[in-house]
Amino acid sequence: MQSPLHRNNRFASGDLTVLNRAILDTALDGIITMDKAGVVQEFNPAAERVFGFSRAEAIGKELAELIVPPAQRERHRQGLAHYLATGEGPVLGRRIEVSALRRDGSEILVELAITAFQIEGIPLFTAYLRDITERVRTEKRRAAQYAVASSLAGNWSLSEAIQPALEAIAASGDWVCAGLWLRDDEAEVLRCGTTWHSKEEPVEKFVNESTSFQFRKGEGLPGRVWAENDAIWISDVTMDRNLPRAQLAREVGIRGAFAFPLCADGKATGVIELFSRRVVQPDEDLLHMVEALGIQIGLFVERHRIERELKRAKEIAEAANAAKDRFLAMLSHELRTPLTPVLIWAGGMADDPAVAPEIREGLKMVCRNVELEARLIDDMLDLTRITRGKLKVELAPSDLHELLRHAIEIVRSEVEDRQLQVTVSLEARRAQITADAPRLQQVFWNIFGNACKFTPPKGRVTVRTSNPNDQTIAVEMIDNGVGIDPQFIDKIFDPFEQGEARREGLGLGLAISKAIVEMHGGTIEAHSEGSGTGATFRVVLPILAASGASR
Repeated sequence: MQSPLHRNNRFASGDLTVLNRAILDTALDGIITMDKAGVVQEFNPAAERVFGFSRAEAIGKELAELIVPPAQRERHRQGLAHYLATGEGPVLGRRIEVSALRRDGSEILVELAITAFQIEGIPLFTAYLRDITERVRTEKRRAAQYAVASSLAGNWSLSEAIQPALEAIAASGDWVCAGLWLRDDEAEVLRCGTTWHSKEEPVEKFVNESTSFQFRKGEGLPGRVWAENDAIWISDVTMDRNLPRAQLAREVGIRGAFAFPLCADGKATGVIELFSRRVVQPDEDLLHMVEALGIQIGLFVERHRIERELKRAKEIAEAANAAKDRFLAMLSHELRTPLTPVLIWAGGMADDPAVAPEIREGLKMVCRNVELEARLIDDMLDLTRITRGKLKVELAPSDLHELLRHAIEIVRSEVEDRQLQVTVSLEARRAQITADAPRLQQVFWNIFGNACKFTPPKGRVTVRTSNPNDQTIAVEMIDNGVGIDPQFIDKIFDPFEQGEARREGLGLGLAISKAIVEMHGGTIEAHSEGSGTGATFRVVLPILAASGASR
């Protein structure tokens, strides 16, 4: 059966002597006709533009040697022989995508359709070809951009995100392996972060050995990109003088290379490199693509670097805090031990009537200061237990009013010495709570003691209780003393924090009180209009709570 293009044409002397030149010359697709020996008989102007050969150069040449890549030539010849022997041609009448060679040796992708016909019983073949290299390249690069964005968005781990990104970028071109190099600021080098390579190409040795390299600025391909903060092409690595892995590249047949920086805030955080088994030339479209990807991946890498640094800083801080807590616990124990015999002896001598009165007064002063010192040490021990989560409260039924009376009694001597006017108004109708009595009494003693301490002589301190509702009881301690600057209100319950007008002790009492109150399911807060206006401390506790349990 004859093709319409060749109907009534005659074939003689290896050439198509009468051919519809108008159709051939104006066709948009490349049209190549070959005989049963695979020799080119016609080569239209569109084919000349696609492949770079002139018609005169092409006619008379074997098609396989002319435009078929070397790796596919034998398959092409076998397919032709099989058709001539059997009449079977799997690719005939179909549109397929195949690689083809141009005159300059570069490889392109073409869409191919082949028809077979005869002239006077002599088989001929016409190939219709269209260069689809740019279209396919554009599609691949769009797919690469989408794949990279999806990988970065869908993975938190750097290694999980980057390896698919490398594969996607490599798939946008003729790249057989790729690597990510990350900046090590302390050592001032680039180290290999992760790699990818095609399983179909024998480049595994090059990829594996690359991971042992590190590059300083200006050294090797990654180091040069780092130094210049710009993409770099190497058309042929075998000819490059600044490529420490050149011998490895030669061994596996790598020729072309390309690398671009990963940028965050205008600085290179890393480098991605790509390698090909072919000689490569600069590609403006690829440069535009990796410029955007470099920023996108660079920000992702920088975010993970910052997260690693924050995690390391947190671990260091936690280790330092643990060491501090251990030190405080040991120090508090060691300081507490020698105070006990001093307090026992001084207390006993202070009560001995045989001792002169002035000596007894001095011994009482010693006892007060030793007790204060012991109290500070106990506070440090309590704070250490709180920060380590080891402070526990033993809950039992208690009368909050009784706890308040005991706390006030402890401070009675100071109240009398300072001639303070103390008003106690225990108005709450329901004062039964579940509490660790000594711990909660410690809270009330601390707050009431502070009120007395920071109230001037003959000043006023008020203690009152109420039931804001059926579930809670509130305790308020109000003084007309030095007050608290509003800027310190939010800090006074923090360890080692004190207001400017209340700088005495270590600033641990209120922090410990807050922790104890919260362990009882309550709240504590402070209020003051400012310096010289006095202060109000309010503790609210639940009336009903589970008894006989530990928290």
